[in-house]
Amino acid sequence: MAEFMGHIRVPVGRLHMELTNICNFSCEFCPDSRMTRPRGIMPMELAKSILDDVGRTKLCRLVLFHVMGEPTLYPHLTEVVAYASNRGIRTCLTTNGSRLDGKLLDEIIHAGAGQIIISLQTPEEDTFALRGARGVRFEDYAARIVSVVKSFLTGDEKTTLTLSFLSSPLRRLIIPVYREVSIADTSADLKGHLTAWAKRILEGSVSERRYDDVLKQISRTKSYRENLVRLSERVTFQTRILGDWAIHFDVRNVNAHFGYCPAIQDNFGILYNGDYVFCCTDYDGKTTTCNYRDASLREYLSSEMVQGLVREFNRLRVTHPHCKQCLGDRTILNATVRQIGSVAYFKLFRKNATSASAYEMSQGGAS
Repeated sequence: MAEFMGHIRVPVGRLHMELTNICNFSCEFCPDSRMTRPRGIMPMELAKSILDDVGRTKLCRLVLFHVMGEPTLYPHLTEVVAYASNRGIRTCLTTNGSRLDGKLLDEIIHAGAGQIIISLQTPEEDTFALRGARGVRFEDYAARIVSVVKSFLTGDEKTTLTLSFLSSPLRRLIIPVYREVSIADTSADLKGHLTAWAKRILEGSVSERRYDDVLKQISRTKSYRENLVRLSERVTFQTRILGDWAIHFDVRNVNAHFGYCPAIQDNFGILYNGDYVFCCTDYDGKTTTCNYRDASLREYLSSEMVQGLVREFNRLRVTHPHCKQCLGDRTILNATVRQIGSVAYFKLFRKNATSASAYEMSQGGAS
């Protein structure tokens, strides 16, 4: 039987815990360059306090170390992962992978990370230019990623690895989301990228015999949906649709008045300075109502502001100014489509999506 804290089903799916908002990439499809809040790192004592709270209350199923920033830049990363693991907390690390080497990878795995997501996103040299990775050649980056993945094919640790790709089919629709960024517009493009990476990884590996099966899985992928392709028991390809996360808040939208978002019920975040945010896509702290130092997880989730937001979303009403902007769009037509789409996607499609158990960001764009 489900348990509820007021209007919120607990435990909540994910707590996004931002260890730092500093990043060594500047992806065009990420709002890093538009972020106005200061750069910084989470004090270790604050990180431990939050994890103690999660471990004690069991209010979150998963702690995912990401809102903005590259978590491998956090100086105490392996210590934080181990601290969480020792308290029985399942953790996930999402990273652009550029700093992962054998030593750091071993430390993260042995610290007890449950999952590592490498946001590969751009699968070949031309699209890699979108990452703003100064001084990093694509072939060097790709070789590093392949080395990491192959180590997962031979190891037997419990940590799993997901390689995340983007597709951009919405550019081909009447109402394009992000016409400037093209990664895999068609299913054929996406299948080609996945096949090339499967070949890079599996050729000459202990899992080479799985190549034909992997190709069969890839043949069923579509650019207009989320896909999972299993390379082994511990390694999975995931594809997600590129959204307009990076540019959606650049201008004032036609505000939404109805719609649905699983924010807080599905995930919420704590920024590196301790500020709470309603969801993992609030990169600039616009939904902050209080700080963890002033309100525990239970106090935050039971607060009138949070409970009221969830209550109104359950009634398909949008009340918070930031949420009105988020679920709105440039024109009345686009805003109407977006609001109807939010209900269809979150209430119907995503409930049955094959990747519902994997890390998802409704607006697209991660590390």
